[in-house]
Amino acid sequence: MVAVHRNWSPFVVSAPGKVILFGEHAVVYGKAAIAGSLDMRAYALVTPRTDTKARMVLPDIGVDILFDIHTLPQLSSTDLSHPSEVEALVPSSISIPEGPGRTAVLTFVYLYGCIFAESDRNTGFTLCVRSLLPVGAGLGSSAAFNVALSATLLQLTGQLQEEGVSASDKKLINQWAFHGEQVAHGTPSGIDNSVATYGGFLKYVKGEPSVNLESTHALRVLITNTNVPKSTKALVAGVRALRDRYPAVVDGILDSIHSISTTASSLFQSTSEAEESLEQQMQDIIRINHGLLSTLGVSHASLERVREVTAVRNLASKITGAGGGGCALTLIPNGMASGDVDVVARELEAEGFHCYQTVVGGGG
Repeated sequence: MVAVHRNWSPFVVSAPGKVILFGEHAVVYGKAAIAGSLDMRAYALVTPRTDTKARMVLPDIGVDILFDIHTLPQLSSTDLSHPSEVEALVPSSISIPEGPGRTAVLTFVYLYGCIFAESDRNTGFTLCVRSLLPVGAGLGSSAAFNVALSATLLQLTGQLQEEGVSASDKKLINQWAFHGEQVAHGTPSGIDNSVATYGGFLKYVKGEPSVNLESTHALRVLITNTNVPKSTKALVAGVRALRDRYPAVVDGILDSIHSISTTASSLFQSTSEAEESLEQQMQDIIRINHGLLSTLGVSHASLERVREVTAVRNLASKITGAGGGGCALTLIPNGMASGDVDVVARELEAEGFHCYQTVVGGGG
């Protein structure tokens, strides 16, 4: 390990959000899901200080906290039975805020404590993170923060060999980002931090390592945040109750969603598929996947309104994430002019929604 040098230049780290393309809810039952990196990113600016303080500034959620690095606990990943227990080790001198800032502060304390050895604690720094990702919308804002934070701390301690671009660097960043997600979410699947680290498209099956589909295809999408709060726990429980009542019927639906995910996986990995044909097939399976999720009872009037508005222009939309509100995804054909997409976005925003034109499948 290389100790932090006193003289270093400011640097920037960024990580993308994520969107679930196919496989919601079915993934709980061992079926495949497909996720992709979202070109809405979290950006971390890291600048040196002349004292032994670490300042973390998160303007988007109103956090500005100064740590004395010598009072932060020295940890190893085996000191706690679970990373979420770190709160018990936070010094009383550190005021832990409520709300989204709470998990950010606890994650910082945990990752700093594990990554920074005593010999590294010889200079301070300021970390300012701004994000284009809305918090709590199911778009991976937490994972993007944890990947950017892990990369920052590993870079400061000299543990990255090629500034985060090599396979070994990414593996290390992803491992620590997963621990950060454990602080925030308890038992995360690992798909969010993997997407934020590696980018592109990932295929995920519960209990198995995620598979990078190494696709050359990128998708233009319109993400619509309905601003309707949802409870993932309640929605998952609702599907489970429906399955308990009608196991053969619901298992058939879940198997169909699995088939959609495997079809999408093949399309993303195809090198011979014409772009127009790929778009048409993507539109088809997006519509089918949404219909199946609606059948499971996880849609919402707001999500159906997104589907109706976009269907007028022959665009395919679906639930992304748990449903019950939250976000919808609309596939934008490559030939569609940006001005025409703006018209659709304005119509949706007139409904009280927020829209984001972006790309899925870019770099990590």
